[in-house]
Amino acid sequence: MLRLLILFTMLSLAPVLASGRQDTLTFKSNAVIHRFPQKSVYITKSVYDAPGLNFLVLHDDENTGVLAAHDFCRLNGGSITELEYGNERNISFSNRQSQFSFDPNQIFNNAGAAKTLKKYSHSKAGTTTVMQVRQLAIKVLDIYNPDSLGYIVTLHNNTDGNFSINSYAAGQYLYGTADSVYVNPEMDADDLVFVTEPSFYGYLKQQQINAVLQSPQAIDGSLSVYAQLNQIPYVNIEVQDGHQQEHLRLILAVHAMLKDVALQPLYAKKEK
Repeated sequence: MLRLLILFTMLSLAPVLASGRQDTLTFKSNAVIHRFPQKSVYITKSVYDAPGLNFLVLHDDENTGVLAAHDFCRLNGGSITELEYGNERNISFSNRQSQFSFDPNQIFNNAGAAKTLKKYSHSKAGTTTVMQVRQLAIKVLDIYNPDSLGYIVTLHNNTDGNFSINSYAAGQYLYGTADSVYVNPEMDADDLVFVTEPSFYGYLKQQQINAVLQSPQAIDGSLSVYAQLNQIPYVNIEVQDGHQQEHLRLILAVHAMLKDVALQPLYAKKEK
């Protein structure tokens, strides 16, 4: 029994010992509920007991980033704000005989919310439905609070072959939405960092990390466009689902970047 207890203790401490530290930070979580007809979306914020990098996760089926963020925050502090609504990419709800669905990363202006509802819903969305969806975006921004942070750092995951840095190349479906693209051929094309600040792009390129600089001409309902229009430095750390260690490596690189690159105090002007 004693040998089993010792073995269990060593296994539970292995991640900590490997990190070179003998203590890890703990966190407390609080959830705010946003209710749609027959659907509840939980905006959960996990706050570690030390300040650090603050992450935002919008798609509930992209869990590799959440795991990597917790790995980072256990040692460095910070917070993770995530939407939880059933481990799916899109949020779906029903209203009497109507069925609606939308991408939660496309709802940060009225036109974007209407467009994503039209794309994914079985029913036609009226003004009331668009505003229900827009209220979720406003609530997410209130809880994540880029006004006080002065930045937005999101985490996304993709599937192999569905989206990559090559999606921004000539002839591909995202061509023209990026001002600059840097490709490190030794990195997996699915793993990249997407930014809105030229200084961020220059830093990542110097570090030989796959990087995309968003074009100011990109106009849709996405959070990155909202951030650019409101002069909030924005970073999306995107990796293939399952690449948890690579996601953590890129988080650490972004953490270093935010320390090394001097930022002006740019804050959000909330769109109501």
